[in-house]
Amino acid sequence: MPRARKRAASPEEVAVEEHHSDEVMEDPANALQFDEPLTWKAGKPIAVADLLRRMKALYDELQATDQGDAHRETLVPKAQELANVQLLAHKDKGVKAWTLLCIVEMFRLLAPDAPYKGGQLKQIFELFVSIVIPALASPSDPYNQQHLLILTSLTTVKSIILLTDIPGSDTLILNLFTNCFDVMSGNAKASHGEQLGKNVEFHMTGMLSTLVDECQELPGGVVEIILAQFLRADPLTLSMGNKKTGAQPASSMIREVSPAYNMARSVCNSCADKMSRVVSHYFSTVMVDAADTFSTTKTAKGRSRKRTHDESEDESDDGLLTPPAEEDWGEVEKAHRLLRELWRSSPDVISGIIPQLEAEVNAENAQLRIMAVQTVGDMVAGIGAAGPPSRPDMDPAAYPSQSLDIMTRTQQTRQYDNPLLAPAAPHAFSSVYPATHRAFVERRRDKNAQVRSALAAGAGLIVETAGGGKGLDADQEAEILRFMSDMLNDSDERVRLAAVQAVARFDFATIVQKVAKNGGAESSGSVLYALCDRAIDRKLNVRTAAMHLLGRIWGVAAGAIAEGSEHMRKTLGPIATRILDAMYVNDPDITALVQQVLFDSLLPISYPPIKSKAANGESQRVADSQGDGSEPDPDAIRAERILVLVRDLSEKAKKVFFAMQQQQASKAKYMEQYLKAAEAMQSGDDEDEEDGKSAKKELDTMIAAFAKMMPDAATTTDHLNKFAKARDRRAFQLIRFCYSPDSDYRKVVKAMKELTKRFEESTTGMLPVLETLVPLVRSLSVLVNNRSHVPAIMTVSQTDQNGLGTTAHEVLKEISSNTPEVFRVHMRELCDTLRKQAPTAVTPNHSNAVIDLKTVAGFAVRFPKDVPQDREFYQAMTAYAKHGTPPAAAKHAVTIVAAAEKREMYIKEIVDYALTDFDFGAECFLPRLAALSQLRLVANQETEEYADDIMDIASKILGTPRTLRDDVIREESYVPKGWKAEEDQDLQSKLWALKILVNGLRGLKTSADQREALQQISVAAQPVYLLLNTIVKQNGEIKNATPTARHHHPHLRLAAANQLLKLSCNKLIDTQLRPGDFNNLASVAQAVLPDVRGGFFKTLQKYLGQSRLPTRFYALVFLYAFEPNKDTKAATTTWIQARAALLAKSTDLAMENVFSRLLSLCAHHEDFYRESKEGLVDTVEYVMYYLKTVATEKNLPLIYHIAQRIKSVADGIDPAKSEDLYCVSDLAEAVIRCYQDIRGWSLQLYSGQRFRLPAGIFKPLDGHQLAQEIAEKSFLPDKFGEDEIEELVKLSLKPKTSKKRKSEGKEGKASKKVRLAEKQANGGAEEEKEEGVVKKKKSAVRKAAPKTPKVAKTPKRKSSNEVAERSSVMRKSNRQSGANKSYAEQDDSEDDEEMEEWDRQSEEDEKEMSSTPTTSDPTPAPVTAPVKEVEPEQEDAEMRDAEEESEGVVEKVKAKAKAKAKPKPQQRRIAKEVGDEVEDEEMKDADEEPEELPQKGKAKGKAKSVPKKSVAKNVEDDEDEEMEEEEEEEEEQVPRKIKAKARPKQKENVAKQAVAKGKGKASMSKAPARTTRATKSKEDPEKSIMDFPSDSDELSDAPSDMDA
Repeated sequence: MPRARKRAASPEEVAVEEHHSDEVMEDPANALQFDEPLTWKAGKPIAVADLLRRMKALYDELQATDQGDAHRETLVPKAQELANVQLLAHKDKGVKAWTLLCIVEMFRLLAPDAPYKGGQLKQIFELFVSIVIPALASPSDPYNQQHLLILTSLTTVKSIILLTDIPGSDTLILNLFTNCFDVMSGNAKASHGEQLGKNVEFHMTGMLSTLVDECQELPGGVVEIILAQFLRADPLTLSMGNKKTGAQPASSMIREVSPAYNMARSVCNSCADKMSRVVSHYFSTVMVDAADTFSTTKTAKGRSRKRTHDESEDESDDGLLTPPAEEDWGEVEKAHRLLRELWRSSPDVISGIIPQLEAEVNAENAQLRIMAVQTVGDMVAGIGAAGPPSRPDMDPAAYPSQSLDIMTRTQQTRQYDNPLLAPAAPHAFSSVYPATHRAFVERRRDKNAQVRSALAAGAGLIVETAGGGKGLDADQEAEILRFMSDMLNDSDERVRLAAVQAVARFDFATIVQKVAKNGGAESSGSVLYALCDRAIDRKLNVRTAAMHLLGRIWGVAAGAIAEGSEHMRKTLGPIATRILDAMYVNDPDITALVQQVLFDSLLPISYPPIKSKAANGESQRVADSQGDGSEPDPDAIRAERILVLVRDLSEKAKKVFFAMQQQQASKAKYMEQYLKAAEAMQSGDDEDEEDGKSAKKELDTMIAAFAKMMPDAATTTDHLNKFAKARDRRAFQLIRFCYSPDSDYRKVVKAMKELTKRFEESTTGMLPVLETLVPLVRSLSVLVNNRSHVPAIMTVSQTDQNGLGTTAHEVLKEISSNTPEVFRVHMRELCDTLRKQAPTAVTPNHSNAVIDLKTVAGFAVRFPKDVPQDREFYQAMTAYAKHGTPPAAAKHAVTIVAAAEKREMYIKEIVDYALTDFDFGAECFLPRLAALSQLRLVANQETEEYADDIMDIASKILGTPRTLRDDVIREESYVPKGWKAEEDQDLQSKLWALKILVNGLRGLKTSADQREALQQISVAAQPVYLLLNTIVKQNGEIKNATPTARHHHPHLRLAAANQLLKLSCNKLIDTQLRPGDFNNLASVAQAVLPDVRGGFFKTLQKYLGQSRLPTRFYALVFLYAFEPNKDTKAATTTWIQARAALLAKSTDLAMENVFSRLLSLCAHHEDFYRESKEGLVDTVEYVMYYLKTVATEKNLPLIYHIAQRIKSVADGIDPAKSEDLYCVSDLAEAVIRCYQDIRGWSLQLYSGQRFRLPAGIFKPLDGHQLAQEIAEKSFLPDKFGEDEIEELVKLSLKPKTSKKRKSEGKEGKASKKVRLAEKQANGGAEEEKEEGVVKKKKSAVRKAAPKTPKVAKTPKRKSSNEVAERSSVMRKSNRQSGANKSYAEQDDSEDDEEMEEWDRQSEEDEKEMSSTPTTSDPTPAPVTAPVKEVEPEQEDAEMRDAEEESEGVVEKVKAKAKAKAKPKPQQRRIAKEVGDEVEDEEMKDADEEPEELPQKGKAKGKAKSVPKKSVAKNVEDDEDEEMEEEEEEEEEQVPRKIKAKARPKQKENVAKQAVAKGKGKASMSKAPARTTRATKSKEDPEKSIMDFPSDSDELSDAPSDMDA
């Protein structure tokens, strides 16, 4: 190898070299042999061919000569001859090429001293830079080999450094760098798109690196040229440079690394120290100076604090009077993009720039912070100027599922096609630059939302790329995920959206292996949990992005979940529940979004993307695993997907899913009416004008109904009108195919595709209609309950494949209930399966048989003719009735038998077996009891002759306790045992015995005459009601003489309460529930155990939602105002609000009328005592809970009017409680006035029809004088004025914040001392322990009452009744929080009333078969008719006369009170004008005959605005009132023990006064005779089919547009 040229050598080396040179020169054998001339005289040029021959000969000799053998004396002359202008400026390219090639050889042989002067060197290198380097861009050049040899020699020998010795070489060096990079980038003029050899890149890189290393200072512009090569990875820069192509994505513009990019990277890395200095200087001039300029506030004169623009925290220029120029920002952005790429390629050259970047992260200017945060985030993630890689494709419709790959590998390495897009960080950024990384992380608290958004995006990229491929330790990853979770809950929608989009960049492997480590969808604080919360975000763009992302995640995970991945099922399975739970928000946009995600991701319409070979759907085979098997069945695969979805749904989410399927059939009926009306309009235009008008009205009605279901009602109306006018009969038929029960899945999908294509190709402008029509058609198509899915689901129900058997049974039951037409074909197959599995006394039935029996029972009641009628089947059903397990199986079997044509024979057989030798513990005694209970309901007449024997069995079971008592009950310290979900045989037998008694009453066939029917029911109901009321009153105890086990009490009490509700669903039987018993029943709503409270509310909610209970039962739900379980309280509140909104929409005043009953319940509440401040505070909270959930500015006058009317009657339950009732009335009025004042509402005088108070709980006053005294008197204690009431109202309205919770915690300590004082005053409380849980005598959980100044509390005197019911009768302080417990419904099925529901459905089906659905009122909200009670005429007359007299007195007293100058605060109330007429109206139950609010244009008189003085509290404080307040404060400071001693005596004195007062007025002491009343419910014959759910309202907070 030739010796490389050296820049300098040591003296010893120089001496040796000179001595060696002398020796060589003395040897003539080494002299140059070439002696031909290369130059010529003027006019005698050498021929080009001859000259080229000579040049080649010279080069061959020079190239063969070793550097050590060079003969300088003969080489130098020839070298000077080569530098002649004749050769360097020759016109022939070949001459120039060979000349330069010989010159570079001379450089090699004569090194280190070149035999040329500066001017000659300049000519030589100009020729090299301008000719040779550009010519290298064309490999096809004839002299390309010579050019390459020149480059190789200059690089190898490093002769290129001679360029630095030339005076004024900066231009040459700059041109050299420019031409070299142009050649490698393909931008040179000689380039023809040919691929250059790697040796060109290699030698150019070496040459430039040598030049950079040897230059004392690089010429200006060279650094920019080098750095510009890194921007070749930036698609934005490339698009700006290429105007023809314009801006294009990186994936389409750059697919591989440019050689110029590689060359620049190699130059920077080989000369890192030098390049670091020059690059730092470049960024200082470009980036830092610009940043300083932009962040400096330019004020006119001095430092004025006044700003000339909006000081928003999101202001981009942060204090700039003039925003920076666009070009300046462009340079800064370009520098930041360059910095990203330098970090990836040459991290050492930017070590001096990172501190400047850290300063930008903390800069005052918002735009600089945004760019800096984005840059640091990309650098940590290893993202360069090309940007992040494209988002991964998560396809929920893919088959086999993409999630199956994750199950087989623990780690996934994502492959990237484009190396420029592959994240690649050279080092772990947090380790190399920890301070900058920490500053970047701290920006999560930045005041600017855009900065936080940039951080969210960067954090997502860091997690996605694992820190640029360098990996993140567990702590770093957990920290970043925690930050992302916080940003998903950020207050600004832009940050939340950025966080959602950051998670959307993750591939499925990242979600499972990284994000899921932070916690699943049910783990509070995790990313997935926060992401699920965004599904109900208040901003449309955020919730849309989150909902679609969640759907895709679950859709991909469904495959692995189906294959048994417990990890994915636990972490990702609940996502589907959270999506469907969003329906409870009652937002039309969210409802439409959930339906879209359901059919796009959860159950994609195109899933699986394989064609079915059996088009008719008959061949069904369930695949063992995804992708296994040669012929997968798409119908079976879809059925499995449906079962996997339903299995992991929560109970609330299941209700939503099944309700959506119920709505499908309902919407289909609406669509059929719409299509018929559209067709009738088309034919009516030509035939009959009258028919056309009728069809138009029908069409408008249907369109209005559909518009209420869609988010944009106006657009929906416009589109549906346009579609109807299009007269596209083919489109009409395609829609009919979609909702026809006879259509298989393939037919439905093909119809939807054809419909979409038809509109897209339409030339009549129908394309926009798809926006409305597609989601509407999806919602009414048989996509889930499809006939193609039933065989596969039935197969799974029999084989329990993948543990989906139970879910399959549940889905089959829903299909049979919601779409029986689909199930009818497969009913015989299910019946045959049950027949084959019939049990015997020795062999039990299959565990899932009870679900199948319930399915067949519901179908048999509605379609008895479609059930097999053969003898073998009914013998099998008889066997189930005798020996079925669990007992519910016997119950459903009896229902099926009752639908048989020859049912008497089978019923007799069942009864004989059940009664023969019956005893506790006998063979199948529980199924016998279950069969008897159901027979008393569905075959009451057939079992009437055995009624006495059946009653004896039930009485014996209930009266004989067989479980040993676990302790001795003392009434003084009674606390029920905890709830035990497992029921022993003794408890089960008692529960079935209760059902026997209740069903005997419910199934009673009465006379057609109403009076006779009431007499029959009264005789039969007396013992039943006596037993049920006793159980409720005695906390679950049946007989005191023979007490039952303590752990049975909660179950028995809940069962008795639920049975009372069930009986009240019958309007005739409900008359037997007296007002006092109603108050006892209300105590269950505040039972000690959360399971009892929850189970009672669940039943109450169900029956009220179905409009089966009288409206007075709405009063019970407001007793949950102090519910300690947060979830139950929230669900109750939301449900009440939804029901109130629905009733208000249908102009039903049930919620307003029930206010009088709520006040009566408060007056009879155990905690209420007029002189006790605690009782008054509790009452304020009850009233406030009612107002917050029901009151509006429109109905508040009526509510206030009801509160006023209470003082015009006496207490009908206990006359001694009348003054308590008046106190509650005054308190309610004061609360309402404060409430409306705080809300800023205008409380107007009620000008509607007279409100009628309910009879029974109220009775008329006796005499004019008494009514006047009551009206003039204020019954509120003097120390409890309106000022204190206003504070309580404000505290009740104040939202619960973390600070408040903290303060409440402090108060809790004080209240604990008060409770301790109570215990000491009562002689101490005994504590009992069971299973590690300490249960205290008096108060385990206090209600969250409004914060008031602590006052000494006076204990109540204990009466015998109070002691007996202390633990449960409406005592909120005894409740224990059950946040970690679930409410258990007592019945083993959806209650026994399902038979009645099936009967109603059967009747509705028959009506639907004979006629089309009603179109008069198709709105989703059914109008609930008022319930009217039948009152005896004598009582009507008495109540009418008394009410007329008392009303007149009240009106006169109000008129006098209004005329007073300064009324006391307790006596201020809104009064009507003196001249108002007193209407003669009878007093009836407000629940059962409510009045409607006055409609616009229909009111008799205009509402009068109440004077402000009569509403707002009096602000004038005179001296007397101030003295009274001071006295009250002193009384409040009296020690509690003193008041505790005085209170019983006070209460006794008050009671004596009430008795004495009652003796003077006979009517006050004697209540009117109790008469039986029958409630008459007015039901809509054609109930709106758009109810949600269609047959019940069990959703705790059902959407308002889908409520029942």
